[in-house]
Amino acid sequence: MTAPDQADPLDPEPTAARAAASRTEPAVPVPTDYDGVASALTRLLDSARGYRQAFPEAAAAGGWWNPLPLEQPPATPTVDPLNARQAGVLVLMSCTGSGEGPRILLTERAAGLRKHPGQISFPGGSADDTDADIVATALRESQEETALDPSTVVVLGTLPPAPVPVSGFMVTPVLAVTRDCGVLTPSEDEVARVLQLPVKELVAAESRYSAVLMRDNVKLSSPAFWTNDSFVWGFTGILLDRILDRLGWAEPWDPDRELDPRQFRRD
Repeated sequence: MTAPDQADPLDPEPTAARAAASRTEPAVPVPTDYDGVASALTRLLDSARGYRQAFPEAAAAGGWWNPLPLEQPPATPTVDPLNARQAGVLVLMSCTGSGEGPRILLTERAAGLRKHPGQISFPGGSADDTDADIVATALRESQEETALDPSTVVVLGTLPPAPVPVSGFMVTPVLAVTRDCGVLTPSEDEVARVLQLPVKELVAAESRYSAVLMRDNVKLSSPAFWTNDSFVWGFTGILLDRILDRLGWAEPWDPDRELDPRQFRRD
């Protein structure tokens, strides 16, 4: 199972998320070696841990995923964390040491799926009663979807959960690194393509857009990425935007560059 309901914005005020979307400070260079990537992700986990300690209730309700700066906790949670359905996604960066920098593992949902066909997501899905914890959930689902060998993965830790309001899920991203993902094969029923997108291309300003939809005469806008014939938007786009932004890797980009995600639908 892929991560649930990828198209739903995290921010209940999408115009506010859009206004805060672009960075104004220079980007930190993306590390090109395994140790540098692992160290950067570890610092991100340390920062998230500090937010958890300062605002435990806000962190449990998804406040860490609000647009920067994270000076205030959210006023009201969009999902009740005590009654939420739990899911885990794997945010896996591979770094072969070739000097090209890390790649991030994503999947394209099969066109025949009932929900969000053709959308791109992190591998992962709903927690199962047999899972030891949310890390086990993310690894199990990733193996089912892509044939990823969990023994090749070094799990660094988990970020605070992110809410998906329409479905009532709280989704926990699991940060991990690997030197080599091995041979990956898409699950026949769920996955059309397994993607390993270069981070240096994702952070580039020319890859950045705002995905814009109209719902009930309201313009909904969220951060998106277009690179390597892959359009990443919705819930996954927001998670990826926040992670790259908090790592300091994202280049300044123009949120007024807009694309309608419906043009990328694969039927």
